[in-house]
Parts: sequence; structure tokens; C-alpha cells
Amino acid sequence: MAGLAVLGGLGIWLWLVLFPSPEQAVRKQVADLAATATLRPNDGAITRAGKVSSLIGLFATNADISYDLPGVGAGALSGRDEIREAAVGGFTRATALTVQFLDATVRVGADRQSAVVSCTARVSAGDSRDFGIQEMRFQFQKVDRDWLITRVETVKTLR
Repeated sequence: MAGLAVLGGLGIWLWLVLFPSPEQAVRKQVADLAATATLRPNDGAITRAGKVSSLIGLFATNADISYDLPGVGAGALSGRDEIREAAVGGFTRATALTVQFLDATVRVGADRQSAVVSCTARVSAGDSRDFGIQEMRFQFQKVDRDWLITRVETVKTLR
């Protein structure tokens, strides 16, 4: 009887790992994005190139990024090629970068093929203890079995 309970529990666990809910899958993509965008001072050129490749793999081919950041200004990137170029430039110049997405709220669409994530990005560069905070919104689309980012935008807040 105990063996049957263990086997049943193992089966449920395996099902949840292989077939996560849309919300869990999107949360994992957000966590993967933060981990991929984080650079350590000792990351070499090959590691950084791998991170760029992994980062681009999180985006749909027609993804858009629209930003308005204090101290940086406003701008937009369209498509994987522009996002790749920006990532290569940023990953080449940065000595270290720590990216976290806090308080993520995931809203899965009624079609269960799209999702919107609202969160707070906390970013620190180099060895500085100072960090920047920015409200963000991500749109995801399910493509085959993958949840890909289709749009990223900064959210204007009262300052």
C-alpha cells in the first residue's frame, strides 16, 4: 500500500515537471531571463556569448522592447536581431550586472496561449551596491511548447 502511494506521488510530481501550468512556465521564463541577464565579473567572452544566445532564445522572432529609463532615455528595439545587437553591446561593456525581477504577477489569457507579467526590475551594475528600480511589463505568447517574450516595456510611474 505504501509503495502504491509513493508511486502515485512520483507520478504526480513527474506530471507537474513535464507539464507545468501556464503560470508556472511563464514564471520560469522570467526567472531564466533574470539569470541569463546576470553577469559576473569573471564571466569570459565565451560565457557571455552563450548568455546572449540563451537570452535571444527567450524572445519571439518579432519581439519588441520599448523603454524609457532615467539616465538612459527612451528607445525601442524590434526583432531578435536588434535585441541581439543590444545584448552583445551591453554584455561586452558591462563588467558585472545583477538582474532581479521582484513581485511578479502573472495573468494568463483566457486562451491559455498568452500571458502578461507585471514586475519590478532591480538592476545593479559593476560592484556598486547602488541599484536601479523600474516597473516592467512583459507579454508572452505560447509558441509550440515554449513561452516566448513578444513585448517588453517599462511602465511609467510617479517619481
